[in-house]
Amino acid sequence: MRSLNKVFLTFDVEDFINPDSIKALDTILTLLKKHELKALFFITGHMAERLSNFPDIMDMLKTHEIGYHSSSHSVRPAIFEYTDIPNYEEAREISFKRETSYINPLTGEIEGKGGIEYLKELFPSKKIIAYRAPGCCWSAPHLEALRELGIQFDFSSNISPKPLYHKGITFYPYPTLGDWSGSRTEYLIVFRSILTRQHTIIDVHPNHLVYENMWDYIYYHGNPKELHQATPRNPKAIRFLFNSFELLLRQLHTFQNLKLIEVTSNLAKYEKNVNKEQIDFEKVYENSVLWAKRYFKYEPKFLHQHFLKFFDLPNAY
Repeated sequence: MRSLNKVFLTFDVEDFINPDSIKALDTILTLLKKHELKALFFITGHMAERLSNFPDIMDMLKTHEIGYHSSSHSVRPAIFEYTDIPNYEEAREISFKRETSYINPLTGEIEGKGGIEYLKELFPSKKIIAYRAPGCCWSAPHLEALRELGIQFDFSSNISPKPLYHKGITFYPYPTLGDWSGSRTEYLIVFRSILTRQHTIIDVHPNHLVYENMWDYIYYHGNPKELHQATPRNPKAIRFLFNSFELLLRQLHTFQNLKLIEVTSNLAKYEKNVNKEQIDFEKVYENSVLWAKRYFKYEPKFLHQHFLKFFDLPNAY
């Protein structure tokens, strides 16, 4: 009997600056509970520290799966910068140190323990084994450092529409939907995917449901001197986004009850290895640095060579 197509509801919880992002997260968790759906929440180190002050939200989060979304997301130097050095092992070591540390959001300097270590302490009953890179902009030596810290599943890559396995990590597909605007087109994209693909990944940013621009725009040109808040959406727009999102959840719940799909947060290791003959690695690499180039105007120097080394491809070094 063929297994049901799987749908992963994932949320990037990263905005530690704007107060209404916490309210948006609370609303999302309430809607998930109402419609009996489980999700995967990717949380940054900075946001983990903020969430510790909201026990009701923490209680709701504990009923879902928790993933890691980097120590500091967009604070400079970002992942694509501090791993963009000639020496692969040195980049891995830097990554290990920064991902287990608190990063000052104004200076980018390490200031004690934090990152994934804090997330593990905050959710002691959870195994933090899934990761999504900020902007899906992932770096090979950085991912190897995270593997040492227990990460077994990556949700950042655009390698294949099916999960593939390489060097101890299962690479899940790229999100079918990268955020939520409630448009008819998005509904069609989602339901076409869930009915035709074995795995559909939906990615939503709670802060973007309540703010017009992304919280981290203040980091695009370097670290700011102070943390500026984003521009709130008007109440009518916020109601529309949440109402349309709830409609999506209701439909997913119905499809699941009809045994047409499985909405899940359960992570499964896949033994099917990356087939180097069937993958356009240059396209995969370009997707991996798109966020850095588009929003931060950063042109990597060594990340391509690190990428080739990770996949054991010719001309790595």
